[in-house]
Amino acid sequence: MDKKQVQETYRETTLEEEQEYFEEVENELQCDLQTTQESIDYRNQAIKAQKKYMRDSHGDMDDEEFLQNMNNVNNDTFFIEHAAKQVDVLAHQIESPYFGKIAFEYQEDGQVLPVYIGTNGYWSMEEQDQKVYDWRAPIASMYYDYEKGEASYQAPDKEYFGKIVEKKQFDISNGRLHNAVDTDEKINDMILLDALGKNSGTKMKSVVATIQKEQNALIRNKTAYNLIVDGRAGSGKTVVAMHRLAWLLFNNRKTMSADNVMILSPNGIFGDYIAGVLPEVGEDNVPEKEFDSLMEEILFVDCDYETKLEQADRITTHPDMESPEMKNIAWKSSIAFYQAFNKYLEEYTANIKFKDFHFEKTVFTKDQIEKMFYNRFARYPVYERFEKIAYFIADRVEDEQDQAFTDEKHQKMENQITKEMIYQYAERNLIELYQDFLNSQAEQHPGIEQYRNEYGKVCYEDILAVFYLQIYFYGCKSYDNIKHLVIDEMQDYNIFQYAVLDRIFKCKKTILGDSLQVLYYNPEETVLDVLQTVFVPHGGTGGCQIKTLDTAYRSTCEITEFCNRILEADRASDEGEAHPLNRHGMEPVTEQAESIEDAAGFIAEKLDYGELDDFDNVAILCDDEERAFAMYKELEEYEQVTYLTNQSTVYNGGVVVLPKFLAKGMEFDAVFVINEQDVMENRISRHAFYISCTRALHQLYVINVTN
Repeated sequence: MDKKQVQETYRETTLEEEQEYFEEVENELQCDLQTTQESIDYRNQAIKAQKKYMRDSHGDMDDEEFLQNMNNVNNDTFFIEHAAKQVDVLAHQIESPYFGKIAFEYQEDGQVLPVYIGTNGYWSMEEQDQKVYDWRAPIASMYYDYEKGEASYQAPDKEYFGKIVEKKQFDISNGRLHNAVDTDEKINDMILLDALGKNSGTKMKSVVATIQKEQNALIRNKTAYNLIVDGRAGSGKTVVAMHRLAWLLFNNRKTMSADNVMILSPNGIFGDYIAGVLPEVGEDNVPEKEFDSLMEEILFVDCDYETKLEQADRITTHPDMESPEMKNIAWKSSIAFYQAFNKYLEEYTANIKFKDFHFEKTVFTKDQIEKMFYNRFARYPVYERFEKIAYFIADRVEDEQDQAFTDEKHQKMENQITKEMIYQYAERNLIELYQDFLNSQAEQHPGIEQYRNEYGKVCYEDILAVFYLQIYFYGCKSYDNIKHLVIDEMQDYNIFQYAVLDRIFKCKKTILGDSLQVLYYNPEETVLDVLQTVFVPHGGTGGCQIKTLDTAYRSTCEITEFCNRILEADRASDEGEAHPLNRHGMEPVTEQAESIEDAAGFIAEKLDYGELDDFDNVAILCDDEERAFAMYKELEEYEQVTYLTNQSTVYNGGVVVLPKFLAKGMEFDAVFVINEQDVMENRISRHAFYISCTRALHQLYVINVTN
């Protein structure tokens, strides 16, 4: 640790001294911004001059001079791109350079280091001093983890011990210091409650100033290969996910860039909702994809199959958990089914009938093939093992023909050998192989052999198993560049999806969700059981750590307690219940309406009378897209409303009507939940109702349509 400008004796600073330091930092930031902008302008002019020279002198330049000029243009362009990002960071810092401060007294020598903490760090070239520390820096972790008193932080070289002798939080906006407050736990709670009481906005924002201790521990977790966070609704799971990505990118700059990270998100709207977080902390946005898009990209089975949305419609249309359809979905998504399928595939693979392989005049014996297939390359997908063996056969051909093949010829021969080996030993139609497995299970589980829906499409739960079958046999190298995968809404994935993701993304993962926010909730086999089945340690890596977040920051006490009561029947105890902060508001309102028209009239009245004017976004949640569209048409004549569907990719706030499933992961200032059935009748409808109600921050209205 380079302890520059540390003080041997320390006293807490006054507001006047903080104002002086603030102005000093602001002046340096302004100067840096001006200098950087001038450098951009200069390079732009240089590029124009360089291009003009190249046009005017093209006929007189040799290749070497032309390339030199092109390199100069490219270098200047690269500089401008980098500097433009720096301009954005500096402009943001000028608005609010830091939000907190600690003064840390080192145990080893008693010196005190003032540490100002901001969204981004700032190094003063003029003073050669770190004026502001990035919140992701190791020393900044103490701001989140400790009050005044004994503290420590882990730096790259060692752990430093000491005590925090001062801790402040600053109110800074629009380039002005409004106040500096000495903080303790009580003050921190007040600041947090003030932040939570504000409107949500249409896009998720960075919340580095109010990250909580338990969230900070997850963001900075270094020990988990697969970090699993089971958090109640509104506990800050997505906050943890996005800020953990920012922390990973900051602390692994030499080995990881934004292109090496991916987010698996529940829908396109969610991707738009989180799009501003990483740029706000100075990082590039990372690739984001939905699972169904990933499957469409990789799966090569030639058949029509259901989407996740179509399966959700089947579940909500047939909520009787004892119906054959629901039993099929439950069984084909279970750990036992997954294990039975794996056992079947292992036996199938173990019984492949090998024989001597002939290619041109070269013979590779049955014993040689078996030894490589079952031993040396056993850890690879089935067909990839043939690729590995093909390399050695091509080498043998090369030796026996006593000639050196070009790399291109060698690869072409490998491909040909691989195809012939698969054809001779193990080629199977994936759907047919899956059918054989289902038929083998039919006696024990009658009806399981049915894998198509009433429209002839392969059911979603079945196509996931087929997708896994493809990856089991063929593997997938498309995403080998990904070094960290974030999976949000973990409860929406079944065991085959996780098995596929584990094989496609051979990297560390952060997996977040709420085990209660799932339509088909089985307390005897939750998503946590599924994750622990798939992500087991192997070869010294892998495994998972499960952490929980129980504090609900999103909703008021009244809304959180209302939501807890919805699932009382599904909990054996208070375990898993969300614990609200002491932020109070209006009690949730329950209304009866005879029709959708009456429900729309009630909502329009609330909107017309200005009761919701203080809110930036209001959501009306309906059972499905069809009902949401009907509500949208009813409200169109009353208010300016927006209709969101599964194909929507942009959310701009205001009054929105959308199906309940699409609201997962999002939050709204006020929410109207429209129920056209008895939502407490069964476990599926209760959980759907719970998911909808937990979207509300400040006000919740439940409208039960009786007709």
